[in-house]
Amino acid sequence: MERIPRPSRLKAAKVDPLDNLGFISKGDTSLLDHKRQEDYFDIIKTRFAALAHISASPDLDNDSLVNALDTLSLSHNAAVKSIESSSLQVPKATSSSSISASAEFFVLIVAMRKLREAIVASRRRDMFARAVYLFIIRTTIMLGHPESYHPALLYLFRCIHPSNALSNEEEFEFVGYLILDVACRLNDLASAFHLRCLYKYRSQSVDTVLSALVHGDWMQYWDARISTSAYERHLMQWADERMAVHALQCLGKSYLAINKTFLERCAGREWKMLRDAKMISWVLDGERVIIKQIKKK
Repeated sequence: MERIPRPSRLKAAKVDPLDNLGFISKGDTSLLDHKRQEDYFDIIKTRFAALAHISASPDLDNDSLVNALDTLSLSHNAAVKSIESSSLQVPKATSSSSISASAEFFVLIVAMRKLREAIVASRRRDMFARAVYLFIIRTTIMLGHPESYHPALLYLFRCIHPSNALSNEEEFEFVGYLILDVACRLNDLASAFHLRCLYKYRSQSVDTVLSALVHGDWMQYWDARISTSAYERHLMQWADERMAVHALQCLGKSYLAINKTFLERCAGREWKMLRDAKMISWVLDGERVIIKQIKKK
């Protein structure tokens, strides 16, 4: 007589729908199906909306996404760290809420990478592919994750745009992001100006940033942040420390003492931040910063 197996008393483990599907590059071809790609993208947008406390919709409002992510202060030095493809680890956090948020953003970043791989492998260049890439680029710029947005920008202009052209406004927006990323994060000004000529790009805010980087004009650089968008400010963050160090070096060689307010304006940081980051060893005397002590004979 055949033995009937007893039903397990253990509860079935909950499977995250974003984790359920794997990478195309690792042999999982589930996401090659177009309908499954669209359903997967809907889940990503819904999860982002829930995490950022905004309403989910078929077309997630760009301004709402910017404001929500900016409020969460998720820059390249916050909850989401650079996730290397060879070693994917959940970033560490100090509280239970930050742990859950970091883990969720980790899952979403990995899910967006899976979706990008699926679109590339299926050679999809329709309106859906364009919408996915625009969403991924904007979101991961705000999250400070260049491993996601930089290759997405390159694929957008090399493959999707020639087949399914962006609008003039979209092309202007994303070319600006590419130029700023190359100039600020990669510190490759020659390539940035090459892209500017290639796409015949003219923008007062981006041109001001490039001019400041070329001339090492830290005052012009910090002032340029006022006229840039939230996305552009997040891209500029990669050059902030470089410009601050340059400003401090120039001040250190030029002055014996300066006003604290002037120092903070030149470095783009408050005094406490400069001291905590050990960027300077100068002494504060009231509102005056002593750079060099004059030796008495």
